[in-house]
Amino acid sequence: MTEHKEKTNKQLIYDTAKNLFFTEGYQVGFRRIAQKIGISQGLITYHFKTKRNIAIEIYKEDYQILSTYLKYFINPDEDTFLYVVGLYNLTSRIYEANPEKLNFVRETQIENIGCEAIYSSSFKQIYFKLMEDMRPNGYSKEKNLTLFLATTYSAFGAILQKQSEGFDFSDDESLTHSVD
Repeated sequence: MTEHKEKTNKQLIYDTAKNLFFTEGYQVGFRRIAQKIGISQGLITYHFKTKRNIAIEIYKEDYQILSTYLKYFINPDEDTFLYVVGLYNLTSRIYEANPEKLNFVRETQIENIGCEAIYSSSFKQIYFKLMEDMRPNGYSKEKNLTLFLATTYSAFGAILQKQSEGFDFSDDESLTHSVD
């Protein structure tokens, strides 16, 4: 198989999985993805190993796209906090306009996939920069990042869960309390 063909297969798998996760839910497995494309499940495993790895790539792609867009308006080197809040706000607006994407986030929240995507992406450096403004506490950068993301994502995840259960809480309120 040529390198070009492998990239094509990997991209096709990724695009199909992303579409199915958004339209049918994160519970979709490799069998369904393979069936939709007409390939073997082994080819999916070869490229991604696990469904979780595909979900991490979806988050990383979103972070990259949103980050690139947001940098036209806010320089993260000049105001990291405003940049991160802007990113959360932009993300919230996208979820409001795309309920299928919000459902994907809700379904993957329990597995901490959003946090893992940050750990494995260049976006991690923006959070490190944000933490430089924190009061020193003697912890390493990695430990502070873990605490920051666990706190932020826990609040965000709990609010998302409550909203899905019918809790009357707007997306703006969700953003405000997650950032606070």
